[in-house]
Amino acid sequence: MKALFRIFMACAAIALIGFIFFNTPRENEPLKGPNANSNIIPKTELKQPEMGATTRPKSGMSTLIGQGAKVVLEKYGKPVRKEPSSFGYDWWIYNTNTSTFFMVGVENNVVTQVYIAGKDLDAYPFKVGQKRDDIYRMTIIDYEVTANVGKNIFVFSMSEEDMQTRLLVKFDGLFAQLYIDRETGELQGIRFTNSKTLVLHQPYEMTYQGELVIPTPPSSFLQQEINAASAKQLDDLINVTRVQHDLTPLTIDESLEEVAKMHSEDMKVHNFLAHESPTNGDLKKRLETQRIEYSEANENLATDYFDAIEAMHGWLNSTEHRNVILNDKYTTVGSGVFLNYYTQIFLDSSSQGQDSENKVSEEPVENIDESSP
Repeated sequence: MKALFRIFMACAAIALIGFIFFNTPRENEPLKGPNANSNIIPKTELKQPEMGATTRPKSGMSTLIGQGAKVVLEKYGKPVRKEPSSFGYDWWIYNTNTSTFFMVGVENNVVTQVYIAGKDLDAYPFKVGQKRDDIYRMTIIDYEVTANVGKNIFVFSMSEEDMQTRLLVKFDGLFAQLYIDRETGELQGIRFTNSKTLVLHQPYEMTYQGELVIPTPPSSFLQQEINAASAKQLDDLINVTRVQHDLTPLTIDESLEEVAKMHSEDMKVHNFLAHESPTNGDLKKRLETQRIEYSEANENLATDYFDAIEAMHGWLNSTEHRNVILNDKYTTVGSGVFLNYYTQIFLDSSSQGQDSENKVSEEPVENIDESSP
């Protein structure tokens, strides 16, 4: 009888340990973004890099930069959405198909930038899926790139990390940011932009001579619209990314979007960056409060990226958080943004109600870029 009792107690202890292990969130160390320690330095005399610009492409979607918005409408029709940004331009979103996904920045009816992530689009002289080695062979790349806005001079300096995952290429009157998947070495997205927009974004360490070009802060009402727009863009980008890696797109859940938005706002208002809120608890508690059912959940966090595009590529190039994005067991996603705080929650809802205890596996992406706008 005593032997049976000992066996029973041993089994109970093992069960308790298993319960604690599977229900304890697994959190990574905070992951700082590629330019967390970047500086913006004014100089009275600025020596420009000797490297010149490459001839501007005469074909492909980069030719839209500087043209009127009507040219976009004539070539591609009306966008699915028009959304405001923090930099004075509106995003036109074309997301009818992941293979032809692109976004166009429009300010005062002029195209200021184009972001291309669809494999079937003409991003000449680049192509989504292109290998990094091929880009280096065919492109003039320097650690420092100069941009001029009027009489003002801006010099961007790329880090070693940038040279691997976030290249900046200069053409005549045009710039290309190349977002590269560190693990596969493949080009995931291309952002063509004019010089003013590049300077407004301040995506790299920067020195300048003259007046600093900065965006006008949006009103509180407009900021709410920008927050909602950024969340929708994260939803688009997560599915584009998954399809690029031969995975099924995720279903967007409005209730989950609300939980994500509340957490982003909570982090900003209470000045913390973590999965567990001092007021609303951890992810499991937050989902329970909203009565959201699931069999497994996960969450990625980021802060201080200047837009959703940068945040998504930051997540993709963090090994632990890439594993969350590219996990084929997740079926549902919800994104929430408040200013520069980003939250994206993933659920496996295929077995709702079958488990007596829901499991939360939390692997954060806590990208901190203190120099970003």
